[in-house]
Amino acid sequence: MKPPHFADTLLKFFCSPHRLEEVQGDLHEEFAWRVRQVGAQRARWQYWWEVLGFLKPRFLMKRKTDTHSTTYVNPIMIQNYLKIAWRNLWRKKAFSAINIAGLAVGLATCLLIVLFVQHELSYDRYNTKADRLFRVTLSVRIAGKEMDMAYAPALTGASLVRDYPGVEAATRLESEGSFVIKYGTERFKEDRVVFADSNFFELFSVPLLKGNVKTVLNEPNTIVVTQTTARKYFGDQDPVGKSLTLGDKLYRVTGVCQDVPSNTHFHYDFFASYTSLKQSEKWLASGSHTYVLLRENYPVEKLLAQSSNFIRKYVGPEIPEFLGMTYDEYMKKGDWIAFDFQPVTAIHLGPNRENELEANSDPKYVYIFSAIAVFILLLACINFMNLSTAGSANRAKEVGIRKVLGSVQQQLIRQFLSESVLITFLALLVAGGLVAMALPTFNQLADKEFDLGTLWNARMISYTLVGCLLVGLLAGSYPAFFLSSFRPVSVLKGRIQAGMRSGWLRNTLVTIQFVVSIGMIIGTLVVYQQLRFIQNKKVGFDKEQVLILHDTYVLGNKLNAFRNELTKQSSIVSASLAGYLPAGKSNSGYDGFRDVNAPTKTTPFRVKTYRVDDQYLPTLGIQVGLGRNFSRTFSGDTAAVLVNEAAVRQFGWKNPIGQRIATIGDGSPGDRHTYTVVGVMKDFHFESMHQHIAPLVMYYGGDWYQLALRIRTDNVPALLKTLEQRWKAETDTPFSYSFLNERFNKMYQAEQRVGELFGVFAGLAVFIACLGLFGLAAFTTLQRTKEIGVRKVLGASVASIVALLSRDFLRLVVVAILIATPIGWYAMNEWLADFAYRIDLEWWVFALAGLLAVGVALLTVSFQSIKAALVNPVKSLRSSE
Repeated sequence: MKPPHFADTLLKFFCSPHRLEEVQGDLHEEFAWRVRQVGAQRARWQYWWEVLGFLKPRFLMKRKTDTHSTTYVNPIMIQNYLKIAWRNLWRKKAFSAINIAGLAVGLATCLLIVLFVQHELSYDRYNTKADRLFRVTLSVRIAGKEMDMAYAPALTGASLVRDYPGVEAATRLESEGSFVIKYGTERFKEDRVVFADSNFFELFSVPLLKGNVKTVLNEPNTIVVTQTTARKYFGDQDPVGKSLTLGDKLYRVTGVCQDVPSNTHFHYDFFASYTSLKQSEKWLASGSHTYVLLRENYPVEKLLAQSSNFIRKYVGPEIPEFLGMTYDEYMKKGDWIAFDFQPVTAIHLGPNRENELEANSDPKYVYIFSAIAVFILLLACINFMNLSTAGSANRAKEVGIRKVLGSVQQQLIRQFLSESVLITFLALLVAGGLVAMALPTFNQLADKEFDLGTLWNARMISYTLVGCLLVGLLAGSYPAFFLSSFRPVSVLKGRIQAGMRSGWLRNTLVTIQFVVSIGMIIGTLVVYQQLRFIQNKKVGFDKEQVLILHDTYVLGNKLNAFRNELTKQSSIVSASLAGYLPAGKSNSGYDGFRDVNAPTKTTPFRVKTYRVDDQYLPTLGIQVGLGRNFSRTFSGDTAAVLVNEAAVRQFGWKNPIGQRIATIGDGSPGDRHTYTVVGVMKDFHFESMHQHIAPLVMYYGGDWYQLALRIRTDNVPALLKTLEQRWKAETDTPFSYSFLNERFNKMYQAEQRVGELFGVFAGLAVFIACLGLFGLAAFTTLQRTKEIGVRKVLGASVASIVALLSRDFLRLVVVAILIATPIGWYAMNEWLADFAYRIDLEWWVFALAGLLAVGVALLTVSFQSIKAALVNPVKSLRSSE
């Protein structure tokens, strides 16, 4: 265990060379002893105190200034630097407050974004075997269409362990939707239920608090619950041995585990035994989320290289049963089946595959917010530089006097850097308060659950302090070198311009500030415009005034009577048993279809399907373009289907009504059915607008999981109360409902959060940029005080002087607009590329962003300009002498 490197660096900086080796030797020896006595972590903190204890005035830092003389600086001098810095800050309270406020906002924003990014990057890294744990995914190309699934055939894991010595173990997860769980008289609807293999807790680091990790899920109808869930159902009682009813089955509790960490790609409260499920012996008939643990030093590339032979061996023999052709014929058509092995740590920020356990995050948002953190912190540093140079006139004579009395430039640089670091650490204290106040709102916007404890850990504190020191040095570097470069003769005569080179750097910095601000304004406008487009776009169904009752399957045989009773109310227009809805999570599936009239060897199409009743289309407002809807008066509709226009295009039909399609089933002859097309629905968005409208086939038969009600009432609370009363009269299952328009809006929560965060960060960027512009305006007006006085004596009006002073700043903003516009156009085109249905970027978005920037800049500059223009010219000329 080595002592902290940064502490040794500090020691080298302060100790004289002839004492450094002796001091380091003594401290390293004591550090090794403390590691043995109190442990490594505590020893590191004590080592810091030991180093600080050695930094006394008698240990001097020697720096050579030339070949003949040396200059010594001791800690007392550093203490004097800090005292002088504090006095300067206290003397100019308003100026210091603005400086600290700008840095505090930048640091607070950066801290919040660091929390978010760190959490996103930490997903699934809590697993002790994370570097060897992979998820097996399935990719298929069939009839020219590619599909990426998050699962693999249920038999995959065991076969990989059996065939490949490099695979140490495999486990599976299978989600079966929500359950009504009963314990005694208690009834709860639970969505976080999953079925897991018996070795799940051996591969994933979710510690068991009760139960044997090797046997806890061995038997059917056994279940493990999390610590919080155990307390919810059983209180202080021992849950092991007690039973819970899931649906209509009794499960015995065999263990209690810790709550699943927040930074994982699945979040479940109930882990039921996988052997409780009905298992198929067909590779292509079922799928599960499958994970494999590789042996130490076994490369996953080796397993991937052998996967094609594995597929041919196990999947190939079933291809003729499902597709009506051999595996080789299937491959010759350009189609394929492939496995991939995805590291568990890459799942959360990986692509969204079909049937993910939870929706993944988009990695580009991690990059975007990381860049925003850097830019806002950079804006804060630029703001500090501009405000410091703006106040240079007040420090010019101080610099001149110090130089006359013998101060060298290095000493002045240390003085100004000390002031910069002091301001930065004061800003850090303010930033801590801002973070504490903003954290609840930030959690709501980012959909996270951070608390202050996340910040108060040794690692985060040390990174924050070091980062703050670097920010202070960065922000103070330019003012320090700028102010220390003043020539004493010139500044004592009041000629500040002679002590500087030019203002091009400050102008560049302000331009950069407005480039970032305008770019973020453009991003905010485009995100909100796209969200408005989604909300107002005609989606092909009427999502307003549709109420969804959940878990209606618990009514069993009473469901139809319950539905009929509800439709008698005047406030309910129609009711449909709807398993699948075009928004939110629903029961749906995919089936393979072959056109009966197509050649025998034609590759079937994989099409999304769901079952509906005859009231489904009227209840959701879906239009029929050709043919008719399902009807109870047609007994043959059990062998009929409805298709959408996208399916008609995929099958290539010119006259779709009457066409016949056959399912490929699970390979058994009895599972293949033929259906006749009786109607064509107009295309509607049954998936997110990130995807194009896909082919869809509807079966007749309804589904008893949900009941969709089209309502017509102005008193929704009264209707809900009536429905709840009728529901409770039929079942003791909790009453649960939702509205279709709310479910639709939730599909775009990620985009809404991004839009809100963009708006907040854009506002902060503009605020910080305005502080920087304020600083530059103050600096310029100070330099041109005499010119303003002369112009007023010669008859110039206040308006003309304000226009004169504002013109130069407006040029900077115009340059920023010209730079930010193409950058913003490119960045937002990349963001919009993820939407199949999107807005077109229009010129007015960039014009509005530019006008907002110009308006804010004018307001900021005009304050200083008007103030300077209103000063008495006699006073201006006197102050410039």
